[in-house]
Amino acid sequence: MNKFMKGLVAGSMIAVMVTGCTTKGNSQPNASEASGGKASATASSSPASGKKITFVNGDWPQTNDQSLPQFEKWKQAFEAANANIVMETEPYPYDASTFLPKAESGQLPNLFGTFFTEPQKIINAGYAADLTESMKAYGYDQSLNPSMLDLVKKDGKIYGFPTSGYYMGLWLNVNLFKQAGLVDDKGVPKYPQTYDELAQTAQVIKEKTGKAGFFLPTKNGQGGWQFMNIAWSFGAEFEKQADGKWTAVFNSPEAVAALQYVKDLKWKYKVLTDNNLVDVSDLFRMIGTDQVGMGFGTADWANQPINDYKMSKDDEAMAAVPAGPKGKYSLMGGSLYMFSNNSSPEQIDAGFKWLKYRGYSPDTSADSLKVFEESLANDQKLNRVVGPHSMSLWADPQVVKTQDEIRAKYTNVNMDLWNSYMSNEGVTIRPEEPINSQELYKALDVVIQAVLTKESADPKALLDQAVADFQRDYLDKA
Repeated sequence: MNKFMKGLVAGSMIAVMVTGCTTKGNSQPNASEASGGKASATASSSPASGKKITFVNGDWPQTNDQSLPQFEKWKQAFEAANANIVMETEPYPYDASTFLPKAESGQLPNLFGTFFTEPQKIINAGYAADLTESMKAYGYDQSLNPSMLDLVKKDGKIYGFPTSGYYMGLWLNVNLFKQAGLVDDKGVPKYPQTYDELAQTAQVIKEKTGKAGFFLPTKNGQGGWQFMNIAWSFGAEFEKQADGKWTAVFNSPEAVAALQYVKDLKWKYKVLTDNNLVDVSDLFRMIGTDQVGMGFGTADWANQPINDYKMSKDDEAMAAVPAGPKGKYSLMGGSLYMFSNNSSPEQIDAGFKWLKYRGYSPDTSADSLKVFEESLANDQKLNRVVGPHSMSLWADPQVVKTQDEIRAKYTNVNMDLWNSYMSNEGVTIRPEEPINSQELYKALDVVIQAVLTKESADPKALLDQAVADFQRDYLDKA
């Protein structure tokens, strides 16, 4: 996922016409369709004199986000520097349940965000514009992290612009660790190294503070998504391919043991939240209001509790995921931007100009890095977490080094609280499952909810049924 989550944590967007008159409809063919879906950055860089290009940008903060004023300033400066571009804004956090209706009705923004699990579905459904020519014209086809770029390709064409990659860690509420006597002499949480230790640590937090020791989401596909960290560490696999056929295999003894562990967190250790139907938005609230001690998370989420619940940046920490019987495994995902299929070449080029302005560029000049640095400075001013981060977007080590040096200027947290996550020592990072991963997560939500709501629930029987259903409904059709 991402996600989100990015869920969370990812942001999204969509469509419009190319003159002073704007629409989000798909009723008229545009230049992109007329040219077979290819967008040429070079062709659109010099529009006819006086011709305004209007594009709808879904890469926009919600109205309660403290970064909104900064984005408004960027918008003014961007439009001043690009007199032919009118940028409309529409905050659109990607959601699989809302995407299809918006796409079908032509209501997507031109520029929208999504997760690494989604591009192939969106491409296959015909809702994504071909960005190959623009990616080449701006040099992104050679400069982006190739492992990320591969996720947005099909048949040699590029349909997405990766913007971030993440790996899961263990998110810690420092206040509750302190109250439970689980910090060292420097105030750094004594985080669990194994899943057995996680259960024990969560018990201490519950006993000493009365708050939940660990958070595991159970709905909107997020339970299955985070369960992957546990299941892989127990040796479980989910999908296997042989002779061109995909098979669901997540009812193995290892998968059963992982689900039994989740069940034990509820009934044996009694450390989970009282509410069995929760998602990541509840995690933000509970971490941000000192209601839970630990949960899976990413560095990208650090500012959600600060923005929404006024949490202090100094009350957050993050560690590497614990080890199971087969080692430490962390799920890797990420976010990207795509353009709606009814976007014209001119609108796509306007979107690329905006992305470059935002600092999504391998250029290490001062001008190119200006907004990147302004973003960090603004977060510092708002007393948000600055310093910790996830995976690098760029393949060039010099770009990574330059951005790290800028980030170091604005780091405002004790990195001892984050170093375990940042070093990620001994952790194997795994990508999400290749076939219908979001649907897999939802199938796993069902079994997780079952073992958390009924003490007599049988993990093996639940997984047997989930495997049969997932095989029939998805993998047999893959």
